[in-house]
Amino acid sequence: MARQCRCSDGLTDRTRLEEIVLDTMLYSARLKESVARQESAVIVAMAKMMADTFEAGGKVLLCGNGGSAADAQHLATELTIRYRSSVQRPALPAMALSTDTSAMTAGANDLGYDAVFARLVEAYGREGDILLGLSTSGNSKSVVNALDYAREHGMKTIALLGGDGGVLKGSADLEIIVPHSGSADRVQECHITIGHVIIDLVERILGYCRS
Repeated sequence: MARQCRCSDGLTDRTRLEEIVLDTMLYSARLKESVARQESAVIVAMAKMMADTFEAGGKVLLCGNGGSAADAQHLATELTIRYRSSVQRPALPAMALSTDTSAMTAGANDLGYDAVFARLVEAYGREGDILLGLSTSGNSKSVVNALDYAREHGMKTIALLGGDGGVLKGSADLEIIVPHSGSADRVQECHITIGHVIIDLVERILGYCRS
């Protein structure tokens, strides 16, 4: 038996569903274009900060919740393993703070979830390292606390935010705010694209990619 669509408009015809596909993907593309035009200089600055940190022997820590945790892990892996097979380079030191389930659950249980990332920054972060925090709302307390700790202990900070930037607006050394009206998925699509562009630029700045 065919499953019924339970969307609020009750429309299930193929034409309408294809319109939704087109509208969604075009909106995502337009949002990325808008961010690119407004924030290209900031993206370059983020890449330069990251490249300088790697050259100085530092590392990048990344944190976020939910889909942003997945984005943090995605980007960290592309830094440590590789971004593209066509570019041969050494591993670049990066760590997503959400990957150790024992540390995450112990921190949440013993210290409270809002303190988990800050505690891991305390463990792994050093002066001159970078903490990159991702939050589609800009209000994720665990990310807020981590960025506060990093800034107070001599680390450089980058924030990829959404909406109006929330409480994190203006708190990082470099930030990009992706505007949205209750659509965190579109923000996350922009964040991962920004992350990919940053990695591409880092490889070029460090001389690993010359094309």
